[in-house]
Parts: sequence; structure tokens; C-alpha cells
Amino acid sequence: MADDTFKSLRAQLGDDLPDGVRRLNSEQLDDLAQAVAETRHRQRAELAAAGDRALGMIPRLLRGPIRRIVG
Repeated sequence: MADDTFKSLRAQLGDDLPDGVRRLNSEQLDDLAQAVAETRHRQRAELAAAGDRALGMIPRLLRGPIRRIVG
């Protein structure tokens, strides 16, 4: 399980994890993986909200086409 969690962290954060991460026990790795996942989720939500606020600054006629372009 700890090895799976470690692999998941490497996938989320990249291959260059600090050496200290390998020294964490299973519970600590799970906590870290959960914290990273929650942080990524909050970050996505904040970026989406920022995009919506930015679109609010654009005239209404252009919002639809810009939304389709941006995705």
C-alpha cells in the first residue's frame, strides 16, 4: 500500500520527490497524498472561479465565443 501511495505521489508531483518522502511511514504517506489531492482540487476550483471572474469583465456578446475558444 505504501508503495502504491508513493507511486501515486510521484505521478502527481513528478519524479523528483525529496529523499525524505521515502522515509515517511504508510500513514504519513497517506496523509501527504490526501493533502496533495485536496490541494490540487482546491487549486482547480480557484482557477475555474478566476476564469469565470475574468469572463465577467468581457462584454456579453464575446463571452460565448471566448468560452468556446478557451474550453
